[in-house]
Amino acid sequence: MRTTFPGFETPWSEFTGAGEHYDRYRPSYPSEVARAIIDHATNKRLDGAIVDAGSGTGIFTRVLAMEAQGRFSVIGIEPNADMAQIATRSSPRDLQIEFRVAPAEQLPFPNTSISAIAAATAAHRFDRQAFYDEAARTLFPGGILALVHNRHRYWDSPALAEYHELVEQCVPEYRRGSFTTRAGTYSTVDFCGELGFDRRFGNVNVRNWDWDFDTNLSHFLALSFSSGLIQRSASAIGERAVTQKLTEIFERYSQNGILRQPHVTEVTFATKH
Repeated sequence: MRTTFPGFETPWSEFTGAGEHYDRYRPSYPSEVARAIIDHATNKRLDGAIVDAGSGTGIFTRVLAMEAQGRFSVIGIEPNADMAQIATRSSPRDLQIEFRVAPAEQLPFPNTSISAIAAATAAHRFDRQAFYDEAARTLFPGGILALVHNRHRYWDSPALAEYHELVEQCVPEYRRGSFTTRAGTYSTVDFCGELGFDRRFGNVNVRNWDWDFDTNLSHFLALSFSSGLIQRSASAIGERAVTQKLTEIFERYSQNGILRQPHVTEVTFATKH
């Protein structure tokens, strides 16, 4: 059996069985990001669905649906059936989100039928050329593609700088600022450059939203262990050792039992010609 991710059948098998933990502890996304996507589709007078590709447990899909307020159908596309089941269970019925099990590289939609496609903290694991082909095929002219990523602002936080230093010590091939790739390695990714060279898209630009996320110790540990980076660190030096080091970071930098974690949501936008 050929593996495309170390120890797993696909780049998404890593998340099987982890959906509830992921959904409970992972932070959400700024509503302003979803609003920018919905406003674009509204201003262009497009009437197709809003799609969240690689939707996971539906964290960003729900933000999109709340901003859409019924003006657009919102559909989450997720290749991992376990994650998609959690997404369906976790999403209030009044949001009227539909989740489908499918890869981002094979979007289950007709040609020229979609108003917007988002991918939230997912596109780094895609076969992006195949995904861009599918986005170009399914988006209306004037439709928007939004590659959304939540990142630690470790440059603004000594605690998060130490967090990433810990990971770099445990996972030598990792460097802060890099992404997990489809092949299971780590690399920086120039989404803006990739789309800028694709003549099917225009108005390629990047916008950033800064925000903070506060956690107590138990949430900080649970959130950390929902990350593949910390899981691999634990594989290297043991779960107890990683827990101890994370606890030390928390205790060193928290105030009144709360650790503030600065984040940035970085979004690469592109408009289909």
